[in-house]
Amino acid sequence: MTLGFPPLNVIQMLWTNLIMDILGAIAMCTEPYNPNHQGSRISRKSQIILPEMWRQILVQAAYQIFVMVILMYFGQFIFFDKSFNLIMEKKRNKDSSPTDRLILDTMIFHTFILMNLFNQINCRIVEANEINIFKTLSPLRHPMFWIVIIFEVFVQQTMINMSET
Repeated sequence: MTLGFPPLNVIQMLWTNLIMDILGAIAMCTEPYNPNHQGSRISRKSQIILPEMWRQILVQAAYQIFVMVILMYFGQFIFFDKSFNLIMEKKRNKDSSPTDRLILDTMIFHTFILMNLFNQINCRIVEANEINIFKTLSPLRHPMFWIVIIFEVFVQQTMINMSET
């Protein structure tokens, strides 16, 4: 006997891992070299994660956890006319049509991916006094970043549309 169904399947977890790790690193690491940056060498004893980074990490984590908990536990009351059992509700009917549970899980997956895609934009600026995250997002200066983001959105939308059939 099982205690319910996970909100993400294996393919969705692999896509999430690909976006957050590999494609996110490609998008972030293709920044053009700034010859005006004359930073000194970083000591091995210095902090790896700066206080500004902790601010970004904690605020984004709190935001995403809050949104996901609301969707997971209250989404059925927000989006559907009748509620269902989160533990026992199957994802497909006998005729293979999607149940409300599958539709809710797809909405949860899509929301989670979009929050992480926008977090890639948010992570580009981690300076203490900078709050304008759009300052460095010129498509002409950072074409690879935009290519990766557009590719991720396209594949995500394709996956969502394919899961409806």
